[in-house]
Amino acid sequence: MAPDATKSDRSLARDIGPLGAIATVVAGTLGAGLFVTLGTASSTTGPSVILVIALSGIIAMAIAINYSWLATIFPAAGSTYSYVTRVFRNRLAGFVATWSLWLGYMAAVSVLALGFGSYLQVFYPGVDPRWAGIALITVLFVVNMLGARRYSISQNIIFVLLVVSILVLVVPGTFTVEAGNYTPFFTGGFDGALAAAVPLFYAYIGIAVAGEIGAEVKNPSRNLPLAMAGGTLILIALYMWTAAVIYGVVGDYTVLAQSDRPLSTAAETFLPVNATAIVGIGGLLATASSVHAVMAAGIKLPYCWAWDEVFSTRFSEVNERWRTPHWSLFTLFAVSVGLTFWTGGLDQVIAIATFSYLIAYGATSFTAMYLYLKRPAMRDEAAFDPGRWIFVPGLLGLGGCVLLLSQAYQGSMTVYVPWLAIGLVVFGAYWYRGQQSETDVDAILDTLPGVPTDEYSPAIADEPTVADDGTPADD
Repeated sequence: MAPDATKSDRSLARDIGPLGAIATVVAGTLGAGLFVTLGTASSTTGPSVILVIALSGIIAMAIAINYSWLATIFPAAGSTYSYVTRVFRNRLAGFVATWSLWLGYMAAVSVLALGFGSYLQVFYPGVDPRWAGIALITVLFVVNMLGARRYSISQNIIFVLLVVSILVLVVPGTFTVEAGNYTPFFTGGFDGALAAAVPLFYAYIGIAVAGEIGAEVKNPSRNLPLAMAGGTLILIALYMWTAAVIYGVVGDYTVLAQSDRPLSTAAETFLPVNATAIVGIGGLLATASSVHAVMAAGIKLPYCWAWDEVFSTRFSEVNERWRTPHWSLFTLFAVSVGLTFWTGGLDQVIAIATFSYLIAYGATSFTAMYLYLKRPAMRDEAAFDPGRWIFVPGLLGLGGCVLLLSQAYQGSMTVYVPWLAIGLVVFGAYWYRGQQSETDVDAILDTLPGVPTDEYSPAIADEPTVADDGTPADD
């Protein structure tokens, strides 16, 4: 089937360079990972958080390799959604794998914005974190509305300042570490370490975030793998270095586990200046950059569903000047602002987000292995050939996700199941509408979300595929 040329009118602009893509992975993740989780995760495992970070990082790197390889074949918006739907020729599979991520993205924007407000209280104690967070969301809403180029420039600036602020903390601390502070190293055994791995893994969400903006990254065959794998490597190094410092300078790890600002608590033991102010600046930069990246990523999923006609097509409309999916962005803005006033249930929704990330990561890892075995024509489109070595990161990523899901599902299903049910109703309604209007699903799946039709030539699979209703696509 020939791709629908009219979809080019709704395509995105490739305005994000390599630094912007890397900044999306690193700076877009550090807000929750570095400034909160590194301290609180130790409550179940003690200083062995350092080792858990390394082990989680190995799984994260495996997943990053899977994403990187698939991204060179499908340099589209939507990452997991685009990979799953185009490999299996099945919109429902991709929708189920990513529906709950949308809720997670919107909740993450709210939580991180509230974190920005909390760090602002370091300098202005009387400020209301909710209104400060809303102000941040509003400013970044405007920046994102102005297009990928403005997003990239602003994120690059925040990224550089954030890295400098972190180095100001960890470099002096490296020289004041005392080895005795790492004992006892394990305090909760295997179960404690596994419990800590789930929140720590949320610190690697930048992999998926970079994939969401795949249709806006220049030279995606080079820059997407560079951002995903290279950015993840930077995150692992920063997390391990920072964890080694804060647990090496504080004699009692429980002090960090109970602290609202663990980096500040640790820095007070070795910085000759106001540690709280320095951490406050870093926290403001980290949470702002995270909100910025998650906002840019969160608008891509409804955009992709709309592109594939299983969601309101309004969400795939783009501003003619800035190529921004404005309806999708406005919806995320409105819901995120509303969620800042619903503080009671946000922790649970973030738990759902982590659960959903693991589903998406596992689905992507499985898809990479399936494509290598069953879709040779697509495999030949990749920018690099990993050979059968792809099964190493594939199995490691899938196995790691299954292991972490065995912990993450607890307390998540009460929200996840109803939300998924709503999603299936939405999908069913638009699928039925497409059936009634005789929508050509093959023609849709021969395009990539966000990519002009003249930029992508779909590989022709030589095996039967399955349609949305479970029947062979050839039917």
